[in-house]
Amino acid sequence: MKDAEAIDVDYVIVGGGTAGCVLANRLSADGRTRVALLEAGPEDHSRWIRMPAGVVKLFTHPRLVWPYETDPEPQLSERRLYWPRGKVLGGTSSINGMTYVRGQPQDYDAWAAIAGAQWSFDAVLPCFRRIEDHPLGPSHWHGRGGPVQIGTVTYRHAASIAFHAAMVAVGVPDNPDYNGETQDGVSFNQVMMHDGRRVSAASAYLAPARNRANLRVVTGARVHRIVFDRQRATGVVFDQRGTRGHAHASREVILCAGTIASPELLMRSGVGPGALLQRLGIVVIADRAWVGRNLQEHVRVQVVARTRNATFNQESRGFALARHAVRYAIARRGLLTSTASQVNAFIRSGADVERPDLQIVFRPASGDYRGRRFVGHRFPGVMAMAGLLRPRSRGHVELRSGDIEVSPRIVTGHLLDGDDTERLVRAIRFLRSVFATAPLAEQVQSEMQPGSDMQDDAALRAYVHATANSLFHAVGTCAMGLHADAVTDPQLRVRGVEALRVVDASVMPLVPSGNTCAPVLMIAEKAADLIRVD
Repeated sequence: MKDAEAIDVDYVIVGGGTAGCVLANRLSADGRTRVALLEAGPEDHSRWIRMPAGVVKLFTHPRLVWPYETDPEPQLSERRLYWPRGKVLGGTSSINGMTYVRGQPQDYDAWAAIAGAQWSFDAVLPCFRRIEDHPLGPSHWHGRGGPVQIGTVTYRHAASIAFHAAMVAVGVPDNPDYNGETQDGVSFNQVMMHDGRRVSAASAYLAPARNRANLRVVTGARVHRIVFDRQRATGVVFDQRGTRGHAHASREVILCAGTIASPELLMRSGVGPGALLQRLGIVVIADRAWVGRNLQEHVRVQVVARTRNATFNQESRGFALARHAVRYAIARRGLLTSTASQVNAFIRSGADVERPDLQIVFRPASGDYRGRRFVGHRFPGVMAMAGLLRPRSRGHVELRSGDIEVSPRIVTGHLLDGDDTERLVRAIRFLRSVFATAPLAEQVQSEMQPGSDMQDDAALRAYVHATANSLFHAVGTCAMGLHADAVTDPQLRVRGVEALRVVDASVMPLVPSGNTCAPVLMIAEKAADLIRVD
């Protein structure tokens, strides 16, 4: 393999995903600072990325996702779960469902107890405001004029409107701003969308910075390992279309590769559990036992109902789809502006729960996950999913081999803690009560999943274990903290080495209460401040 021209910059950013795009923009804003952004995937030019409804095509796109799979999960009937991650500029923000959720203030105060006061909600709120161009800003809660344009679901299906009304009828408060003073309640989604098009980290942050002479963006660049001079990170080695590349960082190497790839790259470079690395023939640079541990992910179950009226199941096929495609092409309106879900709610699984611990999302469509594919039902149907916001179970990511072509072992740990299962059982019973309440009840013909024959707790537990899946919000494998065992310190620097930082969802010590894109954007904004101070 021939060598390419070496890249010599101040900062090498590994991963052009959600966090990497933010850092590329913020660090290169100083024209004296040279920045290289290395992304394994291609440019974000696919029409499926721009069109919100294209998310159904992106889920298994052969060029735009890393098609990770977990190990067989004993507590999930030995199923392997499909865990796609973005492999394109913008990363997972270019392929996700676009839902914009910050989480609860208590989430960040819990981070502060682990990683210091600079991660409290009061400390990170200015970073959230800096991100946003929000219709409810400027205010204490929201920003206006930031790079990320926030909107709401505009194309609202009749079934979604009925579900929202039924939630209110059973006692869930209507809350039009779950990113405001309180998360409690039900509303139509806030989304990273503008003028009928997806807003990703690439379009919001990277695109405006691409013409800067001091920023170099390299796509198709898969990083093999971090280069160390003793304990100091000095750069990376990468492949680009059969050519070996070297990028030297005079200041820092910054990993923004995500919850799976960041710990994988650390371990492959010699930073991780020493005994494991030695077994794999990897020279140990720093013995850090917690690299890859502490994996946390929202686990969810679904309730599916057959309806009397047509849903997206019918409207996304044949002549109806063609009509919607024309409407989108002309006005960027209609069904093709729809995201993965339309209604979002945050509720408690029991009266004794202090704050919402369940996220409910509703789709005016239904289907099944068959391996890596989501297959829509032929009958008119809707589905509501309940996800645990703060699961007690933990998993891990671990190297199988030093070979870059061998995917790491991913163990979700879903439902290892029995309390997680019990809360999902309660969530199913709650969703059944919503489906049986007007005006939604007038549209529901029958329950398809779990099915009317599953009534007692034992049957519902079996259903949970047989069907539960992930919400694609994995975090925690390079968790920050004040304690010496934490992989990263409160400034996100990797302990045991120098000039190496991690900035992505892997540094979260606890999973936030909701979707993770907004918190990752916040972390990257915060990291840019920390890096500039250093």
